[in-house]
Amino acid sequence: MKTSDGSTAATARKIEPREVHLRDLIGVVTRHSRLVLLIVVLVTGAAWFHGRRSVPSYQSRLTVQVSSPKQVFARLDDIDVDELALKTDPILSEALVLTTERLALKVVDTLELQLEVTDPAIFRGDVFTRISVDSLARPDAFTLMRKGRSGWELRDASGKAMQSGSYDRAVAGPGFSFFVVPSDVPEHSVPFRIVRPQEAAAWVSGALAYVVREGTNAVDISFTGTDQTLVPLVLNAAAVALRFDGARRARDLAERKRDYIADQLARADAAFQQKLGDMQRFKEHQEVTDVTAEETAVVTAIQEAEQERQKLLIQTSTIRESMADTAVGVETLNRLAASVGVEKNSALGYQIESLLKLYEERRTLTAGTLGLRDENPRVDALDQRIRQGHLALWQAVRAALNGLQGQLAAVDRNLGDLKGRLRAFPGKESRIAQLQLETNILNDTYKYLLGQYQSARMQEATIAPYITILDGASPPASIGTTLRQKVLLGFLVGLLLALSGAFLLEYLDQTVKTTTDVERLTGVPVLGMIPHDPVLAATGNGNGRPRPIVTLGELQRDDPTAEAYRSLRTNVTFVGAEKPLQFIAVTSAGPGEGKSTTATNLAVTLAQGGSKTILIDGDLRRPLVHAAFGLVQEPGLTNVLIGVTPVKEAVRPNVANGLDVLPAGSIPPNPSELLGSDAMHGLVAELRRTYQYIIMDTPPTLPVTDAVVVATAADATILVVRSGDTEETAVERAVDLLNRVNARIAGTVLNGMDRRRDTYYSYYSYRRDTKARQPVKSLKARLSGMF
Repeated sequence: MKTSDGSTAATARKIEPREVHLRDLIGVVTRHSRLVLLIVVLVTGAAWFHGRRSVPSYQSRLTVQVSSPKQVFARLDDIDVDELALKTDPILSEALVLTTERLALKVVDTLELQLEVTDPAIFRGDVFTRISVDSLARPDAFTLMRKGRSGWELRDASGKAMQSGSYDRAVAGPGFSFFVVPSDVPEHSVPFRIVRPQEAAAWVSGALAYVVREGTNAVDISFTGTDQTLVPLVLNAAAVALRFDGARRARDLAERKRDYIADQLARADAAFQQKLGDMQRFKEHQEVTDVTAEETAVVTAIQEAEQERQKLLIQTSTIRESMADTAVGVETLNRLAASVGVEKNSALGYQIESLLKLYEERRTLTAGTLGLRDENPRVDALDQRIRQGHLALWQAVRAALNGLQGQLAAVDRNLGDLKGRLRAFPGKESRIAQLQLETNILNDTYKYLLGQYQSARMQEATIAPYITILDGASPPASIGTTLRQKVLLGFLVGLLLALSGAFLLEYLDQTVKTTTDVERLTGVPVLGMIPHDPVLAATGNGNGRPRPIVTLGELQRDDPTAEAYRSLRTNVTFVGAEKPLQFIAVTSAGPGEGKSTTATNLAVTLAQGGSKTILIDGDLRRPLVHAAFGLVQEPGLTNVLIGVTPVKEAVRPNVANGLDVLPAGSIPPNPSELLGSDAMHGLVAELRRTYQYIIMDTPPTLPVTDAVVVATAADATILVVRSGDTEETAVERAVDLLNRVNARIAGTVLNGMDRRRDTYYSYYSYRRDTKARQPVKSLKARLSGMF
């Protein structure tokens, strides 16, 4: 078939993309139903198994209110600061203390958490009471055997009995002791171990979490663990430790300040008493009692300079005391933030605020059981930034100290100048004024230090916790997904995976499956749909033998396969109504697709319809027609073509009612040449005068050119395609080859059709399935009426 521009139909035909319908998607799932069911069952079972074995987690919560710790620390330095002056967030600073090892160690010491039950299904509070563990106890594993009412027995890691006793007797092990909660349950074991305090503290700090309520000074603290008896106890202990930790830090700072002022006060008192003696002895010796007004002004200036000098000394000492610790942590930053003069130093305040934010960011990354470990690159990068922050902080501190030292040096220079002016006054009055000045300075210094000392004592005595526990630890609540939720999630995930796998297999399968596929690829109608028969599939071309002729015999009258071939006969007859079809070639894209079986049964049904028919075995490479009818292969077609045997002697007459058969004959070395020879054309012309239909079985189209040669002389060619076996590309190539030689393709036959693949295939099994389909049709009618 050529187009108007002379090109063949193969180049003109454009394959339209396949339109996907809902029934196609349902068909994919149906075809892979076993795979879908298997994956869903496996994934759901795995979710159930994992859910049964997983250990439930419990969480308890409480709320604390944080007052301003900055005001507490600020009062210790006798300066007036507010929240913005120190440039640190007091709520966040106190919350960060929860992540420190020191606070976790206090919780471990309070609850004796060095004793740890290794079986998560056993709660510590249900077995152990009045626990005492030495902080230096050696880590080891033990097993406690509870023997019902008779008492208990302690065993070491090897299972050797260490001691036993009744429930009113304490269990004493190496570095620990406890009492066992009585139990009436028959003998069962409770494995436990003694761990290092640092290991238990890491577990406590890792399971603690906090959230600062926005716009308030309230902090919600939570603790998560697998022991529901221990979770609220740990949380309450952590809150109590946090409550008193801030007050302790304030008391420590107040105590250091008080001790420093007391030492300076003692020195000032001794110097004042000595100077009083010196002035008294000078007056008695020189008999001088007054100074001039100018000298009085100088004396006043010296007194004020000396007071400024003392203040600068106290500020310098306070900053050095705050930075006395080698490790700069949250507490050190809070102390440094509260030091004298920090609110005036923007650089130092910026470094403090930056370090506090870095500590909070690191806590967020490593908090909880799902947090990042110390070896994580992000944590390492954050630690590097913290170390750089430490260096910048030390530089800012040194700069602040250098600034105070500069101010102190300036005050000292001023004092030297004033004292030099005083010494320049002549006479004994100058000496008296100098002694009087020194005495007054020492007296003022003593009074100032005495006031500071009394204030420090009062502040130390009045320091109280500034963290209030608003709500105690709530009862432990189970968190995470339940077993039912895990099974449901597993079912949904399994269904998703199963459907994805089914559609992936369908996508990878590029074979022809339905009549829609065939018509889309070939552009010609499907003349017949031959159903898949498991009995026939067990025999036939796959093992070198022909399949049975299902259209012969009375027993096959109602067989769906036989009915399908009779439908093929009818469709071939109608195709020939427009242009008579007498010589029909039957071929396929490749071997094993059922062309020989189709040609044989088509010839039988045409003969049964009353048409004089001859079946020619034109497959001169693998002839099978003779075996299907139980005939000998020779003489046959090749013998006739080479002129050895007359046609009448080679044709087997009346093999079936109205059907003659011409076998292949001897296997020639040149099948294509014989099929395209003049002898072949002459044979066909001779047979046309005798038979109404000439059905010729030809070799596959793609491996050899025999079928293409025959197709050029045939009135029509029928292409046989096996459902689920023939590749789409093979069908396209076969059609293109036939179109190149202008062969007329009357239609196709879809062989091995699975009725589940094509919803339109129902006619062939009408009689058998009529009763079974009635409920389905009734249901469809009801649904149509509803919608």
